[in-house]
Amino acid sequence: MKKFNLLLSAVVLFLAGNSFVDAQNSKNPWAITVGAHAVDHNSITGPFNQFFKTDNWDIVPPLSKLSVIRNLNRSFDVDLTASVGEVDNNRLRVKDELFINAGLGLRYKLANGYILDENSWFDPYIRVGAGYHRYDYTGLAFPLTAYYGNGDGNETYQLTETENLEKNHFVASLGAGVNFWFTKNFGLNIASDYNWLPAYGGNNYFDFFQHSVGVTFRFGRTDRDNDGIPDDEDACPDTPGIATGDPATNGCPDTDGDGIFDKDDACPDVPGLPEFQGCPDTDGDGVPDKDDACPDVAGPVENNGCPWPDTDNDGILDKDDACPTVPGLPEFQGCPDTDGDGIQDSEDQCPTVPGPKENNGCPWTEVHVAKRLSSILFEYNSDKIVPSSYEDVRVAAQILNSNDLKEKSFYIDGHADQRGKDAYNKTLSLKRAQALVNVLVERGGVDKARLTARGLGKSQLLCTEATEECYQRNRRVEVLPRTAVVTETKVVKPAKKK
Repeated sequence: MKKFNLLLSAVVLFLAGNSFVDAQNSKNPWAITVGAHAVDHNSITGPFNQFFKTDNWDIVPPLSKLSVIRNLNRSFDVDLTASVGEVDNNRLRVKDELFINAGLGLRYKLANGYILDENSWFDPYIRVGAGYHRYDYTGLAFPLTAYYGNGDGNETYQLTETENLEKNHFVASLGAGVNFWFTKNFGLNIASDYNWLPAYGGNNYFDFFQHSVGVTFRFGRTDRDNDGIPDDEDACPDTPGIATGDPATNGCPDTDGDGIFDKDDACPDVPGLPEFQGCPDTDGDGVPDKDDACPDVAGPVENNGCPWPDTDNDGILDKDDACPTVPGLPEFQGCPDTDGDGIQDSEDQCPTVPGPKENNGCPWTEVHVAKRLSSILFEYNSDKIVPSSYEDVRVAAQILNSNDLKEKSFYIDGHADQRGKDAYNKTLSLKRAQALVNVLVERGGVDKARLTARGLGKSQLLCTEATEECYQRNRRVEVLPRTAVVTETKVVKPAKKK
């Protein structure tokens, strides 16, 4: 065993020396791990059964395991691993049997810049591998009962007869490990692998755990982008760049030569300005070309770098123009007032005819007066106006005095319902019409010469039903232009059926 360890030490020194030479010449990233390993055939009897029970481990002295590791990229390494020793198998009562385990492995590193920092001192990985395993099972006779004590008595395992036992085996492995880096190039490695011999169909007498601990040396400085600047000095290790001496930009490219390195340049292919992260501002309006809808014409930021238009040429920019396609007036935010009544067309129900705001821009007519007067109430069997109707009288007077009607004269016609005698109803309706004229003159300031009261009684009934609703419809006041001619008519009642 001592001769073997001396031989392994010489191999380690030879490979390490070659790694130094390779690192100096090609700057390829290599690492070597050398150390001791332990073999555990017992813990595979169940999921991690007795995994940490070191009494089951057969420990092989230092310099019994060697791994040569080659970096592939930031996430993966490949390794060539070999371990040798004289190993016991307590389950099968095998003593000091030559043990060789060698093969290739693929490691996925968690310190890859995605999960942990690439330069982390804590460098865990997951490993899968396959290779050659040498351990002599040919001398075993079956059935075989293996005994070993645990302090509480003997435990017995019966091994089913197995044919064609071999010395040389194919082995697949799955495991995990971790490097603890004390310096940039030197660290401690701890690993554990489960080894499976598929030739025996999953019989766990032949599978085993292998645990190892060793020291790791890594050599060489990688230059992934081949720009002549080692990755550990290259701020942009995956993109060819230039040497600047500044750790923040060393090895980074500046494609457009504007002094702003591509990693900080929002427009790396076009020379630009620092205030716009390397993007140009051709028209100098403070809006970089990439955000400027009119890059060759200066304009405000609020309009995406374009000058404000005045589509309707009314002197009010579209941004301030509520009617940007129609010429208008400043007092109406650029909207027109066609009839000049002080009400913009969009709010004017009669945009081509002047009218007061109270009537939505339309001129007053006798219809509006009649609507107000039709709501006026009188006390029962009286020509006295109910006080609550004075507001309607005021509005009616205002309409009569408006520019639209102030030159016109009107009849104020009073009507009665169908109840009572004709002469009485006619007299009462005239009194009510005259009372209304008096109030319009006295309270509303209407020229009395413009108003003529008439009492039409029940000569112009709107309905004949004996209902309160019909009575109210017939008791009304109407306004007619003085030029109108009124003919008294009577409503003819339908003949009664015999």
